[in-house]
This record gives sequence, structure tokens and C-alpha cells, in this order.
Amino acid sequence: MHMNLPLTSKQQRVLNNIQLYVRAKGEPPTLDELRRDLGFRSLRTVTQYLEILERKGYIVRRKNARRNIELRNADVYGRATTMSVPVVANVGCDDLSVFAQEETDEFLEVDTRLTQGEGDLVAVRAVGDSMLDAGIQSGDYVLIRFTEDAQNGDRVAAIVGDMVTVKRYEKRDGVTVLWPENKDPKYKPIVMQGDFKIVGKVLCVVPNLYADITEVVPLEGYEPIENAN
Repeated sequence: MHMNLPLTSKQQRVLNNIQLYVRAKGEPPTLDELRRDLGFRSLRTVTQYLEILERKGYIVRRKNARRNIELRNADVYGRATTMSVPVVANVGCDDLSVFAQEETDEFLEVDTRLTQGEGDLVAVRAVGDSMLDAGIQSGDYVLIRFTEDAQNGDRVAAIVGDMVTVKRYEKRDGVTVLWPENKDPKYKPIVMQGDFKIVGKVLCVVPNLYADITEVVPLEGYEPIENAN
């Protein structure tokens, strides 16, 4: 499975434009064509976006070529072999203290083979270390496939009230228990007897070392950038 660094929505728009151009024309756009298609005033703005996309692993720029943008993770026809998965919520993995909050400006790029099967994909960010022994650390991205079906032992995302948590699922004798996976005794199982809902199962975890989306663009000597974050 391939995972690149997350993109903001504006960075994703630039990447989508490049992919659409390649599919339509069979070759990448020039900087000026990209600037015009995106409605930017400055070629430097385009260049800054391309620097970000290259650093995050989505493109390669070839030297001494007018059409120097090469898509990574795409076949010869420009069809992407990865898909964008939105990061839509923070998840409280300790005590359900973190409310689900919509996050529409972050994406993970995942291998399209993960799309096989029923249920859409979504990514959430873990908060806390109650699932540390399952390899989920605070700040990690957890990839979830939407489903209400869960078997004992599955790691699931569950909504309890207005909050979301990731735990190991177990149901016995009509009682559902959401288990933490951390040997520290301060992490307690959650016994569910009221209203709750399983919304998905954990597919994989993207370590937080891949989750740095902060963009730092040097100011000196550059033209003003048009909100490249």
C-alpha cells in the first residue's frame, strides 16, 4: 500500500488539474498553461505548489524540459493509482473527550486497491494513546471503511452520543464492550448498554511521522503567494 503525505484542498486542486490535463492531452501542462487553468496571476505561485506536490511525492519535475511535470503513481494514460481519502474527524482514543469535527482541507492518498469492497473510506486522526498496543499513537491517521458490521476482535470506529472512538470490539451475552489496547491500567474498557453505533472498521494506520501538513514557504525573494496552504 502506498501513502503520500496529506494534501490540503488547494494543493489537491492543483494535482487534479494536472491529472485531468494529462488524461485529456496525453502530456503534462506547461507552467503557463497550469497558471491559466488555475486562474493564478503568478508563475511563482504555480511553482510553489509544484514544489509542495513534489516534496509530498505526487509529481517529479524533470530538468530542462518545457513540459517537465511527471505524475507519480499513475499509469501511462495518466490514470491515478491512488485515491484521495478525506480526513473528516478527530477521534478520541482515551476517554471519548474529543468531539467529531469536520476537516475538509486534509486528504490522504491511498492505493486504489483499498477501494475494492463495499463501503466508502475515510481517515480520522487519533487523539490519545489508549490504542498504543494496536500501533495507533496520538496524531496518527486511522483509515476506516464505513460499515455497521463488526465481528469480535475487530478494531472499530464507534459513535457514542456525539463522540467518536476507536477501540477493539467484543459482544457477548448481549453486552458490547469497546476495549482499549494499552497495558496501562488507566485505560478502561467501555461497556455499552445505551445508544451507540458502529460506523466502520479500521483498515490500517498511517503513522504521524507522515502526517506533517504544515507548509513553510520562504518569503524573501518570492512573489506573494495566493494562499498555497
